[in-house]
Amino acid sequence: MEEILDTFDEGMKWVGTASRQEVHRVGAWHQTFHCWVLQRTQEGDFLLLQRRHETKDTHPNKLDISCAGHLETGEKPSDGIRELREELGIEVAFNSLQTVGVYKNSVHSGDVKDNEFCNIFVLVRYDETLSNYSPALGEVSGLYLIRAVDMENLCNLAVETVVINGFDIDDQGRHFERTVNMSLSDMVGYDLSYYKMLFKKIRALYSLFCVVPRIGECDFLNRTRSSCLADRAGSRVIHLR
Repeated sequence: MEEILDTFDEGMKWVGTASRQEVHRVGAWHQTFHCWVLQRTQEGDFLLLQRRHETKDTHPNKLDISCAGHLETGEKPSDGIRELREELGIEVAFNSLQTVGVYKNSVHSGDVKDNEFCNIFVLVRYDETLSNYSPALGEVSGLYLIRAVDMENLCNLAVETVVINGFDIDDQGRHFERTVNMSLSDMVGYDLSYYKMLFKKIRALYSLFCVVPRIGECDFLNRTRSSCLADRAGSRVIHLR
């Protein structure tokens, strides 16, 4: 059964409903749910990326947000929590998510006009591994972990490529471990302002890391809340307890 979505004007005022196919054909504004899973481990802080299935109507085979999906007609952003269960196989309460905000995203590619109000959230998990997830076959074709600092540096164009580790999965559920040199072209494209919004919220919530003045030089903080100061004369990061 095809998804039916609520449609909106550019001011996010409700207009009506339409099928997902029609929404993408005419470029109607609609709502989506974005959840970035932040994994905090002894080895550091990582963001979970999924690889979109090759049959997706938009951005097939691209690396993407940990979990994302359309909000169907009548749904609120809190209802998007079902996407975590459907795509990643994890059950969490909506009040365990941290709200980042709503981002207007407009991408036109070929016959697809995708105009979204992205409701962005962060879910923090501790000491989890990729084996704790059950990706939806036919929807998700891989899961990868990227260091949060590498992700920010990549999105800020401070580096061109980073190394990520994870696995691809086929439609029979077989896993194939992989190490990938990832660039921004391997990801679903969002404007730099999207990522600035995301990382500003993450830093405000968790004091994870500081951005230093030299390209690619950044250090993570421990789980205890602390602040840091970059020595502008070099690459040294000073921790202030």
